[in-house]
Amino acid sequence: MNGWTLLIHKEGREAFRSRWFAITAGSFAVIALAMAAFSMRGSGYIGLPGFGRTAATLVNLSMLLASLMGLGLGTLTWAAEREGGTLAYLLSYPISRAQVFIAKAIGGAMALAAAMALGFGAAGLGIGMGGGWGGLEEIGRYTGLAAGATLLAWIAYGVGMAVGVGLRRQSTALGVTLIAWLIAVFLSDLGLMGLTWALGLSPVWLWGLALSNPLHVFRILAMVMLNGSPDLLGPAGWFAWRTYGEALGPMLFGAMLIWLAFAFLMAAFRFRMLRDSGI
Repeated sequence: MNGWTLLIHKEGREAFRSRWFAITAGSFAVIALAMAAFSMRGSGYIGLPGFGRTAATLVNLSMLLASLMGLGLGTLTWAAEREGGTLAYLLSYPISRAQVFIAKAIGGAMALAAAMALGFGAAGLGIGMGGGWGGLEEIGRYTGLAAGATLLAWIAYGVGMAVGVGLRRQSTALGVTLIAWLIAVFLSDLGLMGLTWALGLSPVWLWGLALSNPLHVFRILAMVMLNGSPDLLGPAGWFAWRTYGEALGPMLFGAMLIWLAFAFLMAAFRFRMLRDSGI
C-alpha cells in the first residue's frame, strides 16, 4: 500500500504542477465566478437573479474548459515524461506497467476533480451570497451538474492519455490536443446541424452521431438535469426527449460511463503495447 500511495501521490503532484493544468483550472474558476457576478449585475439588484441563469451559463463553460483541461492534461502527462526521459527511469523500478498507468489515471482524476470542485464551488458560493438558491432541489441539480462536468473532464483525460501515449514531445502533444478539441467542439453542435442540412440525416442517425461525441452527450444531460425546455436540447436532444422521455437522463449518464471506460481501456491498451525501445 505504501508503494501505491507514493506512486499516486507523485502523479497527482505532477498533475497539479502542470502549467497546462494550472492555467486551465485557474481560468475555469475565475470565469465561473465572473459568470456568477455578471448574472448578479444583470438582475437589477444586489444579488444573483437565481439558480437557472448562472447554471445554464456554466453548462457551456464546462463543456469547453473541462474537456480542454482534461484532454490537455492527459496528452501532456505522457509527452512530458517521455521527453524528459523520466518514464523509462520510472519503469526501470520493480513496478509493473499496470501500476504506473493506474497511478497516473488516479492522480490526474483527483487533480481534475479538485479543479472542478474549485470552479463550481466558487460559482456556488457567489450564488449563495447573492441569495440565488431556491432550495435543496436546486442545490441537488447544481451538484449533479458539477458531477457531470467532472465526469466529462475524466473522459477527456482518458482520451488524452490514449492519444498522448505515442507522442514524445510536449509541443506536438499540445498541438494534437488543440486540434482534437476544436474538432470535438465543432461537431458538438454546428457540425451536427451542418451534416443534417447537407446530408438530410434522419433523427435516428442524428441521435447516433450525438452519442458519439461526449461533449454533446454532456450538454444534453446537463440540460435534462437542469429541467430545461426540450427546445434547448438541440435537434438530437429534442428527438431523444420525444422518444425516451424520463429515461433519457439515465441513458445519457450510462453513455458517459461507457465513454469513460472506453477511453481509459484504450489508453491502457496503447500503453501496454508501447515497446521499451520506444519509451
